[in-house]
Amino acid sequence: MAQILTCLALPAPACVRHGVFPDASPPDLPPGLAAHLPQTGTVLWPAESCPAGRTGQFHPAPALRTAAMGEWQGRALKDMPATDLERWVSDPDFAPPGGESRSMLMQRVAAWLAELPPAPRHLTALADATVIRAIVIAALGGTAAMLPRLDIAPHSRTVLTRHAMWRVSCTGTPLEESL
Repeated sequence: MAQILTCLALPAPACVRHGVFPDASPPDLPPGLAAHLPQTGTVLWPAESCPAGRTGQFHPAPALRTAAMGEWQGRALKDMPATDLERWVSDPDFAPPGGESRSMLMQRVAAWLAELPPAPRHLTALADATVIRAIVIAALGGTAAMLPRLDIAPHSRTVLTRHAMWRVSCTGTPLEESL
């Protein structure tokens, strides 16, 4: 029997929609997301602690947290030096001061995916769209340089299955507008 990993991309924080790097606080659980969660099974949450009022099927999975932005968190893109932004976009090994590079994010996520135990059979991971891109690329044996080449939108579903190895079943399927 194959293991199934369903990844639900959380909505982007409001600050990102306004061109500001997010802080490291855990994401909010959108109210409409409950309709897309399994009735039973394990739900992995990208923080040290589960969302308020959610215990039982929710389990902390800090490896699924978004990339740390270090000194850039809370800063507007328009206020950043153009050379720093160019390096951040073009060099997967470049990290904001005190933050995490795309290569570091890929290593963290690939290690998490490789270490997932074969049980339970059904897992649901809630994470930022960038983290889900890293999960897909890790499953395909790719590198951090591939992250900008894959689109995974917020409010979408990506499914992987594991037989002898991870396979990508579908990516970026939109969830209903209820979120």
